[in-house]
Formats: sequence, C-alpha cells, structure tokens
Amino acid sequence: MAIALALLAGALLPVQAAMNARLAQSLQSVPLAALHSYLLGSLTLIGLLLSGLLPAPDWRAIGTAPRWTLLAGVLGAWYVSSSTLVIPRLGATLTLGLVVAGQAVAGLVMDHHGWLGVRRQRLGARGWAAMALFLAAMVLLTQSGGGR
Repeated sequence: MAIALALLAGALLPVQAAMNARLAQSLQSVPLAALHSYLLGSLTLIGLLLSGLLPAPDWRAIGTAPRWTLLAGVLGAWYVSSSTLVIPRLGATLTLGLVVAGQAVAGLVMDHHGWLGVRRQRLGARGWAAMALFLAAMVLLTQSGGGR
C-alpha cells in the first residue's frame, strides 16, 4: 500500500505543477497561484483533521518539535512556486525529472550522513551508481529538449 501511495503521489506532482502553472498564467502571478494552492490545500487538511478519519493529533506536541522542523512549509512554498514558474519553460518531463533527480541525490546524501534525523545509511557502490544514473538521465533530458 505504501508503494502504491508513493507512486500516486509522484504521478500527481506533474499534474499539480501543470495546474498551478496554468492558474499562474490566468492570474498573471506565480505567488498568487501558489497562495491559492496552499489555501485550498490548508482547507482540505483542516477538513481531514475534523473528519475523524485519522486519530486525533496531540496539538501540544507542536511545542516539543524541534524549531527547525516547523520551517518545512517554507520549502513546500519554494517547490510549488518554483515548479509553477519553471514548468511552462521546461515542460513537465524535464521539470519533474530535475525535481526527482534533486530529490534522489539529496536523499542519498541525507541518508549517507544521517542528516535531519534520518537514519544513517552509508552510500555504497549501488548508491553511487544510482546517483550517477540520475545525473546521466538529467544530462540526456536537458540535451534532448525534455521528453522529446
């Protein structure tokens, strides 16, 4: 089930990016389109919290979370805004290919060093090979004009 959810989440990223880019084009504003995305997303999450479908959260736990973890939304805003801005220029394939490559390389480095509370997993030959393949794929995509 987790694998299917992860695949679905990945499949929805280019859809979301294209929708946000089209909205930004209509509104003539990337930040306004990103704000709309976050407002609607926030309302959706509030509905989910109030629905009772998931266990009730311990709201007091926010005070015990490391302060730096509370800044994750800033990175989400960066992703939504930057992909909204870039996808009309690079297309869905290249934009999301670069996003995935960036995620994979950052994830491999984070795992290797155990950064940000991630369980440390030393990067072996397969990890280095995976990183090289991701980077090679991005070179091929950028040289062929995206997915063409």
